[in-house]
Amino acid sequence: MKLSFADRFRRQCKAASSQDRAAILKTLLDLELTLTSPQEHTGIGLRKLHPAGYWEVRAGLCLRVIFRLDKDEAIFAFLGNRDEVKRFLSSP
Repeated sequence: MKLSFADRFRRQCKAASSQDRAAILKTLLDLELTLTSPQEHTGIGLRKLHPAGYWEVRAGLCLRVIFRLDKDEAIFAFLGNRDEVKRFLSSP
């Protein structure tokens, strides 16, 4: 599976604390395992959020990673808490 990162997501990762960046990296690695081997349970809280194809995984208690799946590619679009994710999904 190919992983792609939107510019916004890259900026948000750079602005995150080192502890959050470590959690994000672990989540990305766990997500790749979950998507390639769905029978493996990683406990990352994967769920579909939006009919436009956005998915969410948890990178800690408050931090959420938002991405879209496109064929054999996961495109990471947004990083934020629950309220920020709601605003991101409701924006055009």
